Amino acid sequence: MQKAIIFLGSLFFACTLHAQSADGGNASDTTHRPGMHRNWAHRDGRDGEARRFGRNHIHFSPDQRKQMQVINADYKNKAADLFKNDNQTLGQYKAGLLALQKDRKSKLQALLTPEQKEQMEKRRRHFTENAQVRAAARMERLKIHLNLSDQQVATIKSKETDLRSQMQSLHDNDGLLPREKMEKFRELGAQRKEIVKSVLTPDQLSKFNEMRQDHGSHRDGFRHDEDAR
Repeated sequence: MQKAIIFLGSLFFACTLHAQSADGGNASDTTHRPGMHRNWAHRDGRDGEARRFGRNHIHFSPDQRKQMQVINADYKNKAADLFKNDNQTLGQYKAGLLALQKDRKSKLQALLTPEQKEQMEKRRRHFTENAQVRAAARMERLKIHLNLSDQQVATIKSKETDLRSQMQSLHDNDGLLPREKMEKFRELGAQRKEIVKSVLTPDQLSKFNEMRQDHGSHRDGFRHDEDAR
């Protein structure tokens, strides 16, 4: 139930996560941290999965909430102490922060009851199934309105399946900080917006753009192409 852990850290307590900026991620491991504080001293907000879990309304007992508070407070204090240590490289700082996050996930996981784990897994399956139904309905609408060929439909489905696989791999990657994941998800989201366009003829593309303008980005199944904006 590693996926469940991603949600827990920020459900009740918004923890401060120190992450590297885009420039910091390319820094050499031999570069020491003095002078780099501005690149690292920003907060990471809750990721999309944490927000989704917050809407799942999983019930936690008062004792669980107290223990979560202790675990998250301990993480926050240790992360702050790690950040204050200037005698380390950026790579060492990131490794230390990832180790703290892994430890926090393990401790939060230990708080879950079997029933809570099952409830979270059911909700995750329900979300996945609903997403698949919406994707199938959207594809059918596109096929009808744009008169897509079977080859075009197959190409779109193949590319979207590959993209979902990349997103799942990124989701499961514990070697990235939250902000790093967010940036990579944005990059994949930009690719997703172009999948349908990439297989359309000029006439179909013109029709597709007209449909999006007529129906808006959140209507008639075209939200998928605007989600990443």
